[in-house]
Amino acid sequence: MTEKEILDICSQPERLIEHIKQRLAKHQPKTFRFDEKVKGVPAAVLFPLFFKDQQPYLLFTKRTDKVEHHKNQISLPGGRHDPQDRDLLQTALRETQEEIGVDPSHIEILGQTDHFLTNTHYLVTPFVGVMPYPYDFKISDDEIDYLIEAPLLHLLDERHFKTRMVTRDGVRWQLHYYHFNGEEIWGVTGFLLSNFFSIVFDLPRNVCCE
Repeated sequence: MTEKEILDICSQPERLIEHIKQRLAKHQPKTFRFDEKVKGVPAAVLFPLFFKDQQPYLLFTKRTDKVEHHKNQISLPGGRHDPQDRDLLQTALRETQEEIGVDPSHIEILGQTDHFLTNTHYLVTPFVGVMPYPYDFKISDDEIDYLIEAPLLHLLDERHFKTRMVTRDGVRWQLHYYHFNGEEIWGVTGFLLSNFFSIVFDLPRNVCCE
């Protein structure tokens, strides 16, 4: 898609929602797995999309230093699959409600992107959902330090995106970094964001490892 097409779609909430639905419905989810021998612990996250002054935003969480993994990093709401969860979508919705207090009935699911095996051996399935705004968030103090409302167009802008190659345990990873308001979105969340943009807007950011 051209920059003009993206700007045009993002300026019309209903059109953007329908565009995301259609792209995700046509997409055949694949798995980014750096080690075929590792099955991974099932987990799920949610891309919470909302509109403020008719402009699209994504909601991220700043994790506390009390959580087990990815301390103090910026993440998407979500977590490990619980045996009582009906499926991974319920995992994403349950975790979102537990972490930030959004009722699952208030979220319209638009689809899912690709599965990703993290270097902490979680196999993450991301879902995209649109929610109302403003919202009376109820944050879990043990897990979440604060929330970050990032404009979609800011994250799509190449000036705020960069990558860096690193080698870990014999695997070359391409780390994805997004910068917004003094914050740095990177790691698993950075790649999942790039994957979402690649599927929905045809951006060539879908590279994670070699």
